[in-house]
Amino acid sequence: MRYFEEYCEVNLEPGTAPFTWVFRSEEKIRIRFGVAVDQHPDCGQIIYELNDGQGYCDSHQITAEMESVVENGFKMFSVILPPISSGGGCRYWLGYLDQFGNEHTSQHSRFLLVCDEAPQSMAEIPSVFLGFVDNQPLYGPKPVVAMTPSPTDWNARLFYSIIIDRFARGSDRHRTGLGAVKYDPSCPYASHGGTIHGVIEKINYLKSLGIRAIILSPVYVNAADGYHGYHPIHLLMVEPRLGTLACLRELVAKAHKADIAVILDVVNNHIADSIQWEEYGGPPGGEFKYVHGDDTAVMPFPVEVRNTSLFHGPEYTDMVNQRLFGFLEDWRTETSYVRELLIQHLKYWIAQTDIDGFRYDSARHVGLDFWELCVEEISRFAKYLGKHQFLQIAEHAGSSHEELIAYNSAKFSNLLDYPTYYIVKHSLVDANWLGGFAEYFCGILTPSQPYHAGWRNNIMFLDNQDTTRIFHEFLSRIPNQDQARVRLHFAIACLVLGPQIPSIYQGTEQEFSGALGMHQREDTGDWIGHDCYVREDMFDNPACVWHFGLINQKSFAPYSRNNSTFVLIHQLAEIRFESRLIQSGKRTLLCSRKDGLWCVLIHGTTDEPPLLVAMNLGSKPVSDHALTLPKWYGAFDGVDMLMTTAGGAFYFVEGGLRIRLSPFTFVIGQLWKESQKSAIVETTVTDIIKHE
Repeated sequence: MRYFEEYCEVNLEPGTAPFTWVFRSEEKIRIRFGVAVDQHPDCGQIIYELNDGQGYCDSHQITAEMESVVENGFKMFSVILPPISSGGGCRYWLGYLDQFGNEHTSQHSRFLLVCDEAPQSMAEIPSVFLGFVDNQPLYGPKPVVAMTPSPTDWNARLFYSIIIDRFARGSDRHRTGLGAVKYDPSCPYASHGGTIHGVIEKINYLKSLGIRAIILSPVYVNAADGYHGYHPIHLLMVEPRLGTLACLRELVAKAHKADIAVILDVVNNHIADSIQWEEYGGPPGGEFKYVHGDDTAVMPFPVEVRNTSLFHGPEYTDMVNQRLFGFLEDWRTETSYVRELLIQHLKYWIAQTDIDGFRYDSARHVGLDFWELCVEEISRFAKYLGKHQFLQIAEHAGSSHEELIAYNSAKFSNLLDYPTYYIVKHSLVDANWLGGFAEYFCGILTPSQPYHAGWRNNIMFLDNQDTTRIFHEFLSRIPNQDQARVRLHFAIACLVLGPQIPSIYQGTEQEFSGALGMHQREDTGDWIGHDCYVREDMFDNPACVWHFGLINQKSFAPYSRNNSTFVLIHQLAEIRFESRLIQSGKRTLLCSRKDGLWCVLIHGTTDEPPLLVAMNLGSKPVSDHALTLPKWYGAFDGVDMLMTTAGGAFYFVEGGLRIRLSPFTFVIGQLWKESQKSAIVETTVTDIIKHE
């Protein structure tokens, strides 16, 4: 029994809510509770808000049957709820009528969900012998949907990172009442109503931007504080407020039809805050907070995870084994049982949805001994499904290349390149010199030690859900929005046409300019970081405010396609996708002058016409500058302009190449000549500068 107010509830009886909070549609949903005898209950009641997942929402009251038993001074009642269709759920309150006919309702509510799609146990996922892959036996689930081969052109694609709850409200908005996460558009830490169907409805928007791969935030059912998806309580079920497994499959299928690959963010490091450890008042070895009596907690799924010995307690304080942020329950990934459970759950999501890759959250907080096994096993499983280029991207937020390279033995296909991001960001001493972006574009920032899959296969970004927006970095230095935008466009050009795989974060194309901040707690006075201003809604939501003002401020109408930043990203994405040289060509610095003029040749080993890039990193214009190309490349007769950010141009005058650049301009063109007889000769930066 669990006691609260004048009520008690049967909290440890299998098949009865709230111990069981996910049911199948054919199961009877039973609730047993008691009311204190001294309250003189005449009959029990359940008040519940039904959401059938299809748009029908209503409130109901049902009389509970009195049981002929009194336990610890409580008169007991029970009720069977009417059937609820799969994909729906309800929130309910205990109540009663006293002997005078007065109604009483508990202030505390519980939620329950109905889902026929999601396994409640790992045992429900059939793991069969699939054959031999890489000369080793492979076991796992058979695919449920048709599998799509992996893209072979990952380096050509522009990636786009999405927080589902904040990206788009779909036509299925009625799902907002489902699950533990509260829907409150005015609260920056609550759900704002974005759904998987909302992403589906914006596929054409993404395609028109030039996006060819999306990284979706986690879709697990989350605890109350997990609007973002990173506090899972059910590893095998789609969060009902976001949609259903069928919705996720539809998204993947429609994205593939638009030639957009789908990467799913997954969490192998932790689950939500669920355990009352001995240090915080629990018994030796800890006890799940639900069992301990926490009003807001639930028992996690699948049922195999309901053992506190599978997690590290608060006594562990190192990077790998500690509870993330001090409260998220850290898996003991050093044990074979946990490893097998987590790897099987990853296979489940691939087989069910036809996704094209994983983004592994918090990779540096999980030991190499887990990753080495996991990445190899997922790679073999993906190969069996025909996905030979299945991406396994590690989010390792280390500040140095050495920290990331230490994970080489895991053999991730890609890493989010935080070290390069930090180098570029820290180069912004002021906004009147953009050398860090130019150095990145030229490949000068390549680390001295190699990454397992190569530095160029890392994912580069300028902002994400955990960092200050790059536009804010410019606006904080150059308050004039037009001038800041010129620098933003320069930075985006260096990113999208840079040597690594580029990724942008939702809202960059709409000039979102939020920043990480600090918030002073009213109870303790401590200053803590908050990310409210970098988790903005793409849709209109003027109700959302934070201690320091409105969050959801926009420069354009939501999902604008005609603003200059959106148009630029589209142009850059198309250039990258069409040009093999951008994707893999050699980048040779022709000149880097003190006045800010940088010229770069991008070329290959064939006679393919090279690309010429000129950049003005400084605040003074470059007018009629003559550029002598290296003789080893032969004479060129002209140049086709491909793109310029702010008033730049190449042109030939009497056979000579000249450049005109406004301040902070990036311009790219393709050189051409009447004859293509001259072979491209490999050379070095030193050789070219010497030949000039």
